[in-house]
Amino acid sequence: MTASRGNVEMFTTDQPTSPKVLFRSTFRELTSLMSQKTLWFSWLPLALISTAIFGSFYCAQVTPKSIEVIPWLIALFFVGMPHGAADLAVLQSKKKSTEALTAFFFYLLCMGVISIIYVVAPGMSLVGFIILSLWHFGNTETSGGNVSIGLYDRLVASCAKGGVVLGMPLATWPNATASVSTELITLTNPARAVFGLPMLDSQLFAANQVAITGSVLLSFAACAWLIIFFQPFPYRKPAEKKQIRRSMNDFFQYSLIGILEFVASPLFGIGIYFLVFHSWKQMPALANNFLSPSLATHPLQQVFVVHKAALPLLVPTWILLGFTWWSLSDGLDLRDLALLSLLVYLIVTPAHEILCSWLSTQQETA
Repeated sequence: MTASRGNVEMFTTDQPTSPKVLFRSTFRELTSLMSQKTLWFSWLPLALISTAIFGSFYCAQVTPKSIEVIPWLIALFFVGMPHGAADLAVLQSKKKSTEALTAFFFYLLCMGVISIIYVVAPGMSLVGFIILSLWHFGNTETSGGNVSIGLYDRLVASCAKGGVVLGMPLATWPNATASVSTELITLTNPARAVFGLPMLDSQLFAANQVAITGSVLLSFAACAWLIIFFQPFPYRKPAEKKQIRRSMNDFFQYSLIGILEFVASPLFGIGIYFLVFHSWKQMPALANNFLSPSLATHPLQQVFVVHKAALPLLVPTWILLGFTWWSLSDGLDLRDLALLSLLVYLIVTPAHEILCSWLSTQQETA
């Protein structure tokens, strides 16, 4: 009895694939997966944070000072500082030349005012920077440029996410956090001498004050997460179910960040978050300002495009930062360079946040 042609074909199709063909097929699937946004900008940051947690547990010691500044040194050239230095290019992509130059003038003016305020009142400036960062970290991850999200939801998300990022290191590492704040404050002494102000060599914030502040921020975060989870209860509608899944995903991610900041020093924990999570995940949105919507671009190409667009602001910043480091640091200590870069973020972030908020309410005219 002979099988029909169709049965033979079906039988042949059902046979196990050869190892060589299977390997090629699997390799093509993995290659395709590696080009997807989800892997590069969702799973990769979590993998790096998990690796940092494992390394901190494995070493079972306080993060060495030579190690804790590494994220900030990397961020000088890769992802961290470039993601903020792209502001001018984003502005030019959305506004006509005259409007862009006017807005950029006020952008620089804001940075100048913040610099003077920091020199005159560094303690107050650090407190203000913490409050702004609480909003910036939570709001940036939540809105994704979506202006339809209400102020209440933004505030809740900022407390939930920013409260974890900033509250954990303050609550669990108060002495180390106070020490870093003192180092940042003493960087203003040369400028304070120009203004005839007294030198600041003592610690402005006591460890117990830092710990209380961190505990309050974590309490805000806990309350905010409860609001996020129970607001759409009882999760019957499809939109509610989707929202709760998204909230659970966010909670898992920020739990990992909180664990990292619990086991690693504040400078290292926040640096890893800033580099591999906050700045890295903004690369696709920034690249969209410089790429055609119809153009399919590999994620790494998007990162390259953002870095290229940031160069007009990035190069002058590097030159100014390098000159300041050479002038102030004894022996060109890399820790001083890392702290100076952190000082740059303190000065730039208010102008960056104001510019982003303003652009989100404007119609593109470029």
